[in-house]
Amino acid sequence: MTGEQAERYRTSLIALAREQVAEAEPGLRTLAAELPGDADVCAFLATAWYAQGRVEEALEGLDRAMALGPDRFVPNLKAGEMSLRMGDLDAAADRFGQALRAAEHGSADAAAARNLLGETRRQASRSIVRRAAFPRWRRPAVLHRPALGRVINPVEDGGRIE
Repeated sequence: MTGEQAERYRTSLIALAREQVAEAEPGLRTLAAELPGDADVCAFLATAWYAQGRVEEALEGLDRAMALGPDRFVPNLKAGEMSLRMGDLDAAADRFGQALRAAEHGSADAAAARNLLGETRRQASRSIVRRAAFPRWRRPAVLHRPALGRVINPVEDGGRIE
C-alpha cells in the first residue's frame, strides 16, 4: 500500500467509524479495486455495503475477505459482527473466537474481540433458541408392550402368552 493509498484508507475508516458511509464507501471501493488481495479492505467495504442496506453485496464481499485472509483479525471480526447483526450467534462466536486468536495478546484488538465474544455468549445463553426443547413423546398405553408372562390377547381369542 502506497502512502497515498494508506491516507485514503485512513480517511475512509474514519468516515466509516463516524457512520458517514456515503463518504467511506467510494474510497474503500477504489482501494478494493487497486488492492484486490487485501482482505482488510474487502472486509471494511463489505461493512460499508451492509450499512447501506446492500446485504447481498456485503455477504459476497465478506466471503471474499474471508477467502483472502481466513486467519486475519479484521475479516473475522467483521464477519462476526455481521453474523451477530443477522442473528446467527453460533457463527458470530466462532468468528470472534478466531479474531481473538489472530489478535496480538494484550492489544486493543484482542480486548475488542474478547468483549464481543463475551457479549455473544451472554446473548446465546439468554436466547430462547437455547432454552427451547421439544416435549418428550410418551407412548400411548395401547402401544406399550406387556411385561413378560402377561397375556397379550385374551386366551379365548386364541391369544398367546410370552
